[in-house]
Amino acid sequence: MPYPPRSTDDSASAKAFLIAFVMAGLAGHINSVMLMAFGLPVSQMTGTASHLSEGMALADPMVVITAVVILTGFIGGATLSGLLIGRRPFPESSRYAWALGLESLLLATAVICVVLGQATGALAAAAIACGLQNALVASYRGLLIRTTHVTGIATDLGVYLARLIRRRAWSWQGWLLLTLLGGYVLGGSMAVFAQGLVGTTNNLLIPTVATAAIAVLDAVYQRQRRNTING
Repeated sequence: MPYPPRSTDDSASAKAFLIAFVMAGLAGHINSVMLMAFGLPVSQMTGTASHLSEGMALADPMVVITAVVILTGFIGGATLSGLLIGRRPFPESSRYAWALGLESLLLATAVICVVLGQATGALAAAAIACGLQNALVASYRGLLIRTTHVTGIATDLGVYLARLIRRRAWSWQGWLLLTLLGGYVLGGSMAVFAQGLVGTTNNLLIPTVATAAIAVLDAVYQRQRRNTING
């Protein structure tokens, strides 16, 4: 997915911060639930690649298969996002609502797999959902947006901290990165807190329902926007 040129405007909308915080929080929640339930991450592929290396070195076919399922699932989800969204700008396209609805369906599939005791299916569906979400908004005004893993966020944050030290200047990009990081950590913390209260199935239902609600809200917003333009 091509990235637009970096913006020189030193401002960003409150809506962008809110969306970034919520989506990163949902990703952190999903990843923590899967970690607690199955001991495997589904939102960051660095750990999955290391898991694959471990399985190959130990000649453990189940470890290899599970890691490959998660890795290919994440890539497949990102591919779906690219095919569905293309170059359509956020948030001007109704395709984002459809993509979020698809993410909710994938998470619902993961919930069903958990109920049925199908660990591999649950991991695959959750990984596809995370890959889909991570590629939804690849860039916002030139800043790469990653909502499902922290490695890139931490790297970019370090770059902006270096600029702060050198130039004594802090920009909205730095605040947005902190918002993404905070959302992811808080979402994961909420998942851990909820796990002991509601269990894995209901805990995974939280981001499933939340994503569906966001999809509906975005669809309503897009309809109102089209009516305003056409009216």
